[in-house]
Amino acid sequence: MLRKTRVVAVACACMLALASCGSADDAVRDYNQSDIAVFDASSVRADPKIAAMVPRAAKADGKLTIGSNLYYAPADFKQGETPVGYEMDVMRAVAARMGLDLEIQESSFDSILPRIPKRYEAGASAFTITNERTANFNMIQYYEVGTSWAVAAGNPSKFTPGSICGRTIGVQTGTLQDEAVAKTAKKCHKQPTIQRYDAQENVTLALSGGKIEAMTADSSVINYAIHRAKGALEAAGPIMEKAPQGIVVSKDNPALTAAIQASLQSLMDDGTLKKIFKSWNIDENIASKALLNPKV
Repeated sequence: MLRKTRVVAVACACMLALASCGSADDAVRDYNQSDIAVFDASSVRADPKIAAMVPRAAKADGKLTIGSNLYYAPADFKQGETPVGYEMDVMRAVAARMGLDLEIQESSFDSILPRIPKRYEAGASAFTITNERTANFNMIQYYEVGTSWAVAAGNPSKFTPGSICGRTIGVQTGTLQDEAVAKTAKKCHKQPTIQRYDAQENVTLALSGGKIEAMTADSSVINYAIHRAKGALEAAGPIMEKAPQGIVVSKDNPALTAAIQASLQSLMDDGTLKKIFKSWNIDENIASKALLNPKV
């Protein structure tokens, strides 16, 4: 389904000499792989019991409207102008099981949560479930992901994830890894240079182009970037800090939360969720229970 709205926005926050910034407009490149097929939501049948749980406001227009940052392959990105990725496929299936169409509105990552529920009914942008987020939003788990690092092939700068002090590293603005790197940097005597970008593919381009020594992101994102780089990048260190990933809904909308949770659980039970992930060559860490606000 084509995106309905584009929000071109959000500059990254620069931390004096600690950080430099990049914009999605600097070097945005769609993946444009011709072999990517958008998930056929017509293959998912609506469940009358779940459809009956959908609140009247969502039923009125027949759509589930979500906000997503479409620069985070393989979870959420674009083929041409079409949103694709494992999370977009999951959300198409979720909406279909609820008897709704999916409307995807594009946004910068750190603008999504503040726009729930006024602009978006839900957020789907590879959100890691944290206690801080669940204090303000409902989050429904469907997947588990860790944090990984990548470097140029051969690791020419001999980078190790345990020592970022004095290094030049790249992250996407507003991600869990952005927060973690900033926290670690406070302990450094020699400060790292943190280059922040509002699109993950620009972080990858910076690493490929030698502008940074290493990048950090979700493990699925790093694995996909390494695969796409065809030998130009490699992993640095093991996967760390595994955490659940989930869909975000307003706490003021318990009915929609319950409907999405029931839809996800149904997709887990009938094997649809596993089928979606296998199509992206991901067959590990798929949740078997659509837990609401799991403690982490």
